Amino acid sequence: MSRLDELPPDQRATLSLLLLQHKSYAEVAALLGIPERAVHDRAQAAIVVLAPGRARELTPESRQEIGDYLLGQQPGVAERLRTRALLNSSEPARAWAADVAAQLAPMAGSSMPEIPAGPVGSAGAAASGPQRVGDLSSSPPASGEAAAPSTPAGRSQRSSRVGGAILLAVIVAAIAVAIVLLTGGSSAKKATGTTTSQTASTVSKTGPTIDDQIVLKPAKPGIKSVGAAYVLSEGSKRAFFIDARNLPLARGFYYAIWLYNSPTSFVPVTKSSAVNSKHRLEGISPLPTNAAEFHEVLLTKETSPKPTHPGPAVLRGPLNLT
Repeated sequence: MSRLDELPPDQRATLSLLLLQHKSYAEVAALLGIPERAVHDRAQAAIVVLAPGRARELTPESRQEIGDYLLGQQPGVAERLRTRALLNSSEPARAWAADVAAQLAPMAGSSMPEIPAGPVGSAGAAASGPQRVGDLSSSPPASGEAAAPSTPAGRSQRSSRVGGAILLAVIVAAIAVAIVLLTGGSSAKKATGTTTSQTASTVSKTGPTIDDQIVLKPAKPGIKSVGAAYVLSEGSKRAFFIDARNLPLARGFYYAIWLYNSPTSFVPVTKSSAVNSKHRLEGISPLPTNAAEFHEVLLTKETSPKPTHPGPAVLRGPLNLT
């Protein structure tokens, strides 16, 4: 017997209104003449009862977020992307969500949202061609180490963790890139901090597309830095997301990102980028309209915060745009 049949009548009725009639918490509250918070609490208590064992492995905040996702109560694309990132990165979260979804299926039918399959552990599993950021079941590889063949087991596991972390950053970037593209290009810091429901609601349901996945490898032997970059697009506009790790702190110099062909053919993406205390550089920036004319991405060291040409390369990777 489904655990749905064991729920108190008020909880079962609440789930029915949310799932079968696709009502919001507020709409159910108006129908029943009770506070919206009471509807929320009834629904959340019900789904915990549906899979209580695995629920104990999660924080209350994670359970509530996943519950809102499963019940279709998240207001915008940004919220759904964040929850998909959580499910993609956490086995306990993914397992609990799958158990709850299975219990709710007789009531919800085909309206249940997808449970991501989890991060891809090897570079060979990368999907070919443009990929929707929301399609986490076929996530791209993310670091130079993860793409290297014949890697020792310990290093491979470390690379997989780096790849998973970068994948999470790409999901957050998907939210930011839509804001960058829709607003015509604001700073990376401002874009990543602006994830209001009003802004998220203007993003297309399918989300930005990954046009290119770039493994950034050391430009010279002995450099321990690794990274990945992604070109994301929505409509006719493109943005560039980078996540580089193990970089020396910029003391007395600056980092810059370039699209590059030759010493006489290049264009800056960002002229001065900061590295945080964890030796990591990440950010998002609009791409110039002629980005497809260039065939390589460089991360360079610069002596000026506004360089006029590329300095010594730290990381580099091929760019393939059409």
